[in-house]
Amino acid sequence: MTAQIIEFPVRRHGDRLVSAVMRLEGLVREVECLAAEQPADGLDRLLTVIERLGHRLVESASLLLDDHANGQVRAAFKSLSAKIADTRDAFDELGDP
Repeated sequence: MTAQIIEFPVRRHGDRLVSAVMRLEGLVREVECLAAEQPADGLDRLLTVIERLGHRLVESASLLLDDHANGQVRAAFKSLSAKIADTRDAFDELGDP
């Protein structure tokens, strides 16, 4: 049996879509680490990463979608940001005696 070498396309960092996907991959790894290592202690950090993930998804959408769909994505993530802010407020209130 012989091994076969598979060549993958070289990632060009100048390609905006590839760069956006690479940043998304980094955020996903960060979320996975937070969930595995600090599920309770890292809540604020997790919310921050989710916000960054939302921004990166909006960036990726702008490269892939038409104007109408892009506007829908922006509206959805604006709503997500508001929900994250509400979640932070709720946890802040719970932390106060």
